[in-house]
Amino acid sequence: MNSTSPPPLHVRVDSGPVQIITVSPSTLGRTPDNAVMLNHPQVSRTHLAFVWSPGGWMVVDRGSTNGFFLHGSRVQQTPVNGTTMLRLGDPHTGPMLEVTAHAGASAPPRQQPPVPSQPIGRQSRPQPPVRPHSGPANPGRFHSRPQPPTPQPPTPQPPSAPIHSQPANRPAPPPAFGNLPDAPHLSALHNNASAVYQIPGELRSGRETISVTGAQTIGRTPDNDIVVADVLASRRHARLSSVGGALVIEDLGSVNGTFVNGHRITGRQQLAENDVVTIGNSDFVASGGNLKRGQARALVGGGLQLDGIGLTVDGGKVLLNDICFQAAPGSLTAIIGPSGAGKSTVSKIAAGLNSPTVGVVTFEGRNVNAEYEALRNRIGMVPQDDVLHSKLTVRQALRYAAELRLPADLSTADRDQVIDGVLAELSLTEHAQTRIDKLSGGQRKRASVAMELLTGPSLLILDEPTSGLDPALDRQVMYMLRDLADAGRVVLVVTHSVAHLDICDQVLLLAPGGKTAYCGDPKTKAVELGTDDWAEIFERTAREPDAVWEEYRRRHPHRPPPAAPAMGPPVSPPQAEPMRQLSTVARRQVRLIFADTGYLAFLIALPVVLGLLTLVIPGETGFGPNVYNVADDPASGLKEASAALKLLVVLVIGAAFMGAALTVRDLVSERAIYERERAVGLRPGAYLGAKILVFFVLAVVQSAIMVGLTYLIRATPEQGGVLLPPAASLFVAIAVLACVSTLVGLAISASVKSNEQTMPPLVIVVMVQLVFSGGLFAITSAGAAQLAWIFPSFWGYAAAAQAVDLPETNAMAEQVTSGKYQLWEPSVVHVSLCYAVLIVMGMALGALIYSRLRLRRR
Repeated sequence: MNSTSPPPLHVRVDSGPVQIITVSPSTLGRTPDNAVMLNHPQVSRTHLAFVWSPGGWMVVDRGSTNGFFLHGSRVQQTPVNGTTMLRLGDPHTGPMLEVTAHAGASAPPRQQPPVPSQPIGRQSRPQPPVRPHSGPANPGRFHSRPQPPTPQPPTPQPPSAPIHSQPANRPAPPPAFGNLPDAPHLSALHNNASAVYQIPGELRSGRETISVTGAQTIGRTPDNDIVVADVLASRRHARLSSVGGALVIEDLGSVNGTFVNGHRITGRQQLAENDVVTIGNSDFVASGGNLKRGQARALVGGGLQLDGIGLTVDGGKVLLNDICFQAAPGSLTAIIGPSGAGKSTVSKIAAGLNSPTVGVVTFEGRNVNAEYEALRNRIGMVPQDDVLHSKLTVRQALRYAAELRLPADLSTADRDQVIDGVLAELSLTEHAQTRIDKLSGGQRKRASVAMELLTGPSLLILDEPTSGLDPALDRQVMYMLRDLADAGRVVLVVTHSVAHLDICDQVLLLAPGGKTAYCGDPKTKAVELGTDDWAEIFERTAREPDAVWEEYRRRHPHRPPPAAPAMGPPVSPPQAEPMRQLSTVARRQVRLIFADTGYLAFLIALPVVLGLLTLVIPGETGFGPNVYNVADDPASGLKEASAALKLLVVLVIGAAFMGAALTVRDLVSERAIYERERAVGLRPGAYLGAKILVFFVLAVVQSAIMVGLTYLIRATPEQGGVLLPPAASLFVAIAVLACVSTLVGLAISASVKSNEQTMPPLVIVVMVQLVFSGGLFAITSAGAAQLAWIFPSFWGYAAAAQAVDLPETNAMAEQVTSGKYQLWEPSVVHVSLCYAVLIVMGMALGALIYSRLRLRRR
């Protein structure tokens, strides 16, 4: 046989799909750079290589930490004769690797350099400087990399009409950094595992054609006809069939949806020539009655491009002005500039979170704003604020995030495997059980990045990740971003720090007003800017923004920006089942409460203290009849009037305070977390429903403690009640008021901007409810009596008064209140009215909170 290619090598991990290796050398490892990707804690970034030699295929260790084992013994290399079974990482529990070399004529090896450390097919780009071993913690991770092999020229692609074409008369915006051709490794960047498609009767790699014969199912598990090894794909995701010679795709109720040309389909849809089908993070193209992956890469392309981006807000203020740059896969771009230059605004527009007034943002050849639904899982956005609950451990936080972001049919073991891979990539495995508030600043930022890597994004954007960090942690974070980019992602970082910009491939320097002052390699800035001193560059940029902008435009002639897309980000991104989201958020909320021992102690102590306050109320009768007879001693007046009146004031105002204090800081304290989760599909209704469920239960428990202590100290009421016995009726009245008051607290929390702003409205609300409850004095003046109706404490006190039959048990009630309230008379009508009003108030407050949460879309 005279072929220059080695015979195929079949590779299978555990019971997964077979992958066919035809290029030597090819690697297996934990990161997407490898031909075979295996996210496992015992597998190194690049673990081993499959190498062809005239004597046959060899499996060679690539300096892995845990090695591989043959018959229980660790080996550095082994030939493949027939089928060879190896264990990775551990001789007994590691993943089983089955390697099969089929019989074939000898063939010389394909001309390749020695096993490279960069992925096969990567395009060349400027290399970062050698990293000192004395720098970041874990020096084994932040190591210098050898130069990659000289890239081969890309294989010419057959001409075809582009799906998302740009105006033909607009050249690429300057400077065009990086190469954006099709790259063989892009499929791995789109998935948490290598993309392999299993066809009945044969196995084909992701670059081959999928011939459609009858109906074929598409999904994540090996029992599908077409297997998409992507955690964002459902077990049974879609069905592909040929009807009358035309391809028809049908979504099978998948969680993350099936998209045609960026738009989510419902039911069946016929595919036209060159239609792009998106499942999870994988793209296919309909061509000639078949579905093709290789052509998808050629048409869809790769990389991020901002072309003529401008943003003008109300009042005509210009925040961004004609921003243009490109970033290729595997590149790290820093966005820098003085305060007010629009750095964060650019990052949000690049992420699809905001829409530009003019200009177009494309990622992988697709309009980010017009096709945000299909692309949102490929874009990870790490905001400046930590989007983690500090009282959880790293693994706990990632598990809840995985439940919210990954398909429901992914098992707990599968989700843990994804989490293990992310932790290993970010060197956080040893901190998996550490509480987030115990991590260093750099480690917390890595944990925030880990949240985004769960869905395997190929574009990662970070807003001020080094803010507030010391120089050592600053360096750690920047080198982490370098590693993330080297794994094939497009990485953008907004930063004020200029200490480590030389490890970036590209720097975008913005002047105040959102104007470009420089865009290019940080090592060559002196050629355009006249100095290598960043401090001097920043000073002039801030002082003369228009001048530096005009100079940049003279070097890179201005072109009219393209029109903004007609359709902005979709209003309703794909979302998981609301009940599943509600369950996840509720369980997380419970864990947060028990993880914060100080807060838990407060929750327990508050009803105990309020219950004990009833000890200071004078009188021995408690809720019983007032035995003092004014007629026997008229001179004594009202000195012994209504002990029950005062007891009810303590209980009612205590319930109002407990409920509001329970929730007043909850929403505002995790606003950044909610906004990020909302952007990736969390339903505001599920989020609010989980909060209400947990806090209602807590409010009822607190009410039970407070009322129970009162009964223990002052005895239980013997008279009153309508539908329930007196003691039960009073407890229900207090508990319902406490639940409504939790909504009052949530409404305050949803309306303020910081934790510090919660206390003034809380004090005002409690004091006003105390005055208008009706238990201290009669509210009889014109207008004031009607004003009292809008406060939950008024109706809660009336329900409590009915529960103990206050007019009957307290003979002095009429004199104390200058005319007893008619609502205090126990009756079915009065009880129904009180609870109906409280329920309506609760619904109104819930609607207000929900509207505030919906406005905070991203």
